[in-house]
Amino acid sequence: MKKKFTYKAFGLIFNSDFEIPELLTGSGDTGIKIELGKTPNQLQKITNKGVKYEATKNEFLLQVDHIARYYVQDGEKITIELLKDKVDKEVRLFLLGSAFGSLFLQRGLLPIHGSSIKFKNFATIFTGLSGVGKSTIAAHFVKLSYQALADDISVINHQLQVAPGFPSLKIWNDVLEKLEIDSEKLNQIRPNFKKFRVPVNEQYYSEPVPLKNIVILSTKNSPGFEIEELNGIKKFTAIKNNTYRYRFVQGLEKQLDHFQILDKLLPKIKVYKVSKPQAPLLLDELGDFLLQKIELNV
Repeated sequence: MKKKFTYKAFGLIFNSDFEIPELLTGSGDTGIKIELGKTPNQLQKITNKGVKYEATKNEFLLQVDHIARYYVQDGEKITIELLKDKVDKEVRLFLLGSAFGSLFLQRGLLPIHGSSIKFKNFATIFTGLSGVGKSTIAAHFVKLSYQALADDISVINHQLQVAPGFPSLKIWNDVLEKLEIDSEKLNQIRPNFKKFRVPVNEQYYSEPVPLKNIVILSTKNSPGFEIEELNGIKKFTAIKNNTYRYRFVQGLEKQLDHFQILDKLLPKIKVYKVSKPQAPLLLDELGDFLLQKIELNV
């Protein structure tokens, strides 16, 4: 009988055909199935499509050239058709990214494109455009002995808590040098891609934490830091725009679920836009600014 592997992440249990070393070991026979097998060539009754994906109400199909095809059904099953010889870190990278993102949306959860840190009794999510420094500021706070909850995707559950993801951060090589972390023993997330997976095992918090703040990072071409608290439609739009793979929402027909969880969440949290200089990398200064201007340690 083929060996199965069981993991826990984002408040869910996963039963997999193959090892996923990025995730924590879990237990239970009834979880979300991750299987190797054939995927459809295309979906029927497509409601939305992009260059490499198609979506219907209950299905999502993604093709990553030369790596794999991912077929996500009903928030309960992910089938992977390999386009290479074996499951490797590239196959797992897209599984833990877009495939998981579509699964969360199918289940009516709210995935935010950002990294989350536990400050005392509450969580703060750092979000923004790719490359703005979400994982970087999370790594800074981990170095200050705060605990990480999730990186890249922070999932807000139906209790409006941030569900713990898995114990690592993805960090660029130049940031590792700034943090004085040696990249020699770390795993690159993709070949020829100077980004590394940094374990945070001792500084990882494995229970759900109520969400308090969402901080949207952006860059500017002038010195100093600026902060603005967002309210009303600006607050709603900011969270919608930073939902992980928001373009999948319409195709999966999850607009109502998405609106309802935002409607419950927004009165209970604060949302800030923080602008920082494009360069140089002022990690200590940004961390101090955030601790001073935002109620993080409550």
